[in-house]
Amino acid sequence: MAAPAILDKLQKIPKKTRTGAFIGLIIAMVVLFIWQVHIPKTAEIRKLEGEIAQQQAKIRENNAKIKQLDQLRAEVKSLQERLKVLTEQLPPESEVSGLLRQIQGLVNKAGLSLKLWKPDKRRPHSSGMYEEIPISLKLTGGYHNVALFFDSVSKLTRIVNMLNVKMDQPKLAKSGTMEINIDCTAMTFAAVEKKVETPTTTSATKQVK
Repeated sequence: MAAPAILDKLQKIPKKTRTGAFIGLIIAMVVLFIWQVHIPKTAEIRKLEGEIAQQQAKIRENNAKIKQLDQLRAEVKSLQERLKVLTEQLPPESEVSGLLRQIQGLVNKAGLSLKLWKPDKRRPHSSGMYEEIPISLKLTGGYHNVALFFDSVSKLTRIVNMLNVKMDQPKLAKSGTMEINIDCTAMTFAAVEKKVETPTTTSATKQVK
């Protein structure tokens, strides 16, 4: 039979030759495996690792952007709240008349007699963002009434500074109470409102010949 004949021939080959052939076959199989399987798979693994690294870098970048976005939102919210407070302290020009009436109401509420109420010329600030509005006041009343008026003004939401306060010697009024005359300037401020210019549309007439 063919198989026994082949085995006989193999047995006649020297042992060293057979061992060398076997080792050579194993080496050939290992080289073939490395060339056909290991190297392509290693290249594919490295490629996938590179793609994973890129995706992880994008994830870190997106997480940083999300964190920065949250910080920006918090800053915007803080600025909006700050702007709200400043707007309350610095009324727009259109709301100043109401503030002036409020001050005049505090004069009456404090029990003072208003001898002079004179809004002076407005002075634009160098920044161009707001105007200073001085109001000359002449008041008559007792020390307690004056203190009550100044305290009420200091508690206003809007900014009102009492400047150039001058008091004369107290005098005894006909009612029997001690009164003093007060000259002062109530300085308030108004935010300059930017006027939105509306574009004028010009209609061209066509001449039909």
